[in-house]
Amino acid sequence: MSPATGLTRRQIIARGGVGTAALAAGAATLSVTHASAAVPQSDADRLRRLISVEMLILYCYERILQGPLLDPRARRLIEPLPAHETAHIHALSARLTALGGTPPPPPASDKHADRDLGRRGVVGRLGQLNGEHDALHLLLAVEEVVVGAYFVALTKLADPRLVTLAVQIMASDAQHEALIGEALYPGDAQKAVPSGLVQGRQ
Repeated sequence: MSPATGLTRRQIIARGGVGTAALAAGAATLSVTHASAAVPQSDADRLRRLISVEMLILYCYERILQGPLLDPRARRLIEPLPAHETAHIHALSARLTALGGTPPPPPASDKHADRDLGRRGVVGRLGQLNGEHDALHLLLAVEEVVVGAYFVALTKLADPRLVTLAVQIMASDAQHEALIGEALYPGDAQKAVPSGLVQGRQ
């Protein structure tokens, strides 16, 4: 439930949209437990991983929106989301640069993006999408991977400021999942948001 709106993600979808306030408010609902990593990694390493997966979802959004696969309703729901991902990448990259790190490059081509999708266990490839259903399912699967990456990172980041940033971005991407679910199952909040838990795919 969003403390600012009094609505769950499912209720937000049932009412037909989500605003910036709802995206930010989702951050307050998550709790984080720190755990020791089996293999020590720095905050910079974690940031690079998060930027990499954000660049992958941004690439997928842009490529799908460039094509004719989405109908007008789905396109209206999806079109604002790349700007959110761009903002996430800029925020994470600024923190990484401050730590002396260098952001990873985005996918250079569909071939590179498809290879990354396969490595992350996503079924579907950009060059093999057959209609809107395939496109939306691919975007949903990648958003689940993105949310899962933050879920894991939150147990390992050491700097509390990075934890706060990661929680805020994770809340935003969780709302993206809900919007894509609404595009797949218009008006059916139960299917659009099948679970109230936000943990993505690890």
